[in-house]
Amino acid sequence: MVKDYGIGLIGAGNIARVHAAAIEEIPNAHLVSVYDTFEAAGRAFTEMFSGVEWTSDLVAFLARDDIDVVNVCTPSGTHAQLAVEAARAGKHLIVEKPLDVTLAKADQIIAAAQENGVKLTGIFPYRFRHGIHKAKEAIEQGRLGRLVMADAYVKWYRSDEYYRGWHGTWALDGGGALINQSIHNIDVLQLLAGPVVSVFGHIAALAHDIEAEDTASALLTFANGAMGVIQGATSCWPGDPAHAEFHGTRGTIVLEEGRIARWDLEDATDEEKEAVMTLEQREGHAFNDPAAIAHTTHRRQIEDLLSAIEEDRAPRVTGIEARKAIEIIRAVYLSSARKDVVHLPLVDDEA
Repeated sequence: MVKDYGIGLIGAGNIARVHAAAIEEIPNAHLVSVYDTFEAAGRAFTEMFSGVEWTSDLVAFLARDDIDVVNVCTPSGTHAQLAVEAARAGKHLIVEKPLDVTLAKADQIIAAAQENGVKLTGIFPYRFRHGIHKAKEAIEQGRLGRLVMADAYVKWYRSDEYYRGWHGTWALDGGGALINQSIHNIDVLQLLAGPVVSVFGHIAALAHDIEAEDTASALLTFANGAMGVIQGATSCWPGDPAHAEFHGTRGTIVLEEGRIARWDLEDATDEEKEAVMTLEQREGHAFNDPAAIAHTTHRRQIEDLLSAIEEDRAPRVTGIEARKAIEIIRAVYLSSARKDVVHLPLVDDEA
């Protein structure tokens, strides 16, 4: 008999509502409680999701026997402290991207999960899109020939209002357009074409008065010899869907927000091309609206974590996997600060 899992949310903001909507659709899971230090946010959340209790007492929240999994959805720079406490309380962990804002803090979460025998998954919902799996399979089978270029273009838009809180700060956001908005497609790059061995990048705040970047470009070199580009921004009005492109000597695949938008392989039949191009429909339009995030793939990832607990296996996106995109982004930030090429793996990611 499959266990029914109680889930507790830490944080009652926009992304927490996405997770809550996903949890509502999972037959063997239910949302028990939400912890947030702001009463107005907590009360509003419980009005939106009936049957969920709000608390501002973290100790009491973590002591609840009916919470099996803790889902961390707070500002990025607070993740490590909260996740480590939850792991020590014996709770399995779902942590929104990024795990935290530095590799040292990400490693604290990974270590805490291992030391306390709990499962940990870092949220990368693109990995649960069918198009990603088809593209990865084609690349691994050599159907693109020699991979020569792998690029990510995330030309999004965010308003000045979006940046009036913690977004765009080094302490709580860990950066700007790269670590918050572009991280999903950077993860796709390293998953399908990686690992990355060197980065040369430049960041700037060109459209908003923020500490970190709203515009970034980087040149990448992959271990397999392929070259790549990352362009990530929240300065590009009105915003476009993000693309990850993979070009080889025998084919090209383009992913738009994780779904297949182009499938031109030398050996592909018309029937195959039609089949992969219609695998998934476009969902949401987060490229210009931070509230327009679909929850289908979040649900799939949460379901995978629950299955991993049931089967006592690693989840599909482990802490180590979730760390990889952070390392690339931190390398871009270091490269911009040093005005030089940065090689991976990073020994120290502090600028």
